[in-house]
Amino acid sequence: MSPIVRYESLLTMSSKKYKNIYINGCSFTAGDNIVDGLTWPELLSKKLNLKLINQSVNGNSMQSITLNSVNHLSKLSSKDTLVIIGLTWEPRYMVQIGKNLFNITPAMFDNRSLSVMYGTWRRLSSPYSTNQKDLDNHYFKINQTNYNIVLGKFIDFYKSLVKYDDNLKNNQTLNLTTQIILLQSFLKQNNFDYKFINFGSINDKKVDSIDSSNVINLNGELYQKNTTSHPNEEQCVEISEEIYDIINS
Repeated sequence: MSPIVRYESLLTMSSKKYKNIYINGCSFTAGDNIVDGLTWPELLSKKLNLKLINQSVNGNSMQSITLNSVNHLSKLSSKDTLVIIGLTWEPRYMVQIGKNLFNITPAMFDNRSLSVMYGTWRRLSSPYSTNQKDLDNHYFKINQTNYNIVLGKFIDFYKSLVKYDDNLKNNQTLNLTTQIILLQSFLKQNNFDYKFINFGSINDKKVDSIDSSNVINLNGELYQKNTTSHPNEEQCVEISEEIYDIINS
């Protein structure tokens, strides 16, 4: 896109008078081993000159993304806020304890050192607040002994599903797509302009109820070839530019 076209597109966006850009997703959105300021949500918000409200966290499940986004956006105006949601993968489950949300993935099956999950830097999230100070306060109230017991029991439950549920994959896919549809319905009902960013989690799923016109498909396999299996800093620049061009087209 030429500088002139970019400038005209920015004027079009400005005419909508957005103040905020709300972003949620997993580590593909939060950034993995990316220096602060260089994640694609941060780059995109700078391009659009909007206040960034980024609630993406590592290991985020679609259930957690939906629950948080609905509650966060209920406190924001659709006239002021553009919404970008990074879609995630199905084998992730949300656990809600106190005012906090944690997510369990199969990678945690053999790792009972759960304290890393309690960190407020791209890990801990809450439907009650998007304020970092609030999240820090939530962290200080965590009883790690009790939380480890609850999360450990959930891991045991998840492992039993893997072992005994012969329909687990289908159930997980159904849960993922249902959460996407529920979030999509909320966004449309409340007149939010939004885009879903698909890194490959729904490429093989034929779901007519998901509005494809609001889905930006990116090459997840390309990012997974990197050392960290996530977008690197150069690719974060490319992602921010591609999303910028599409939402301004």
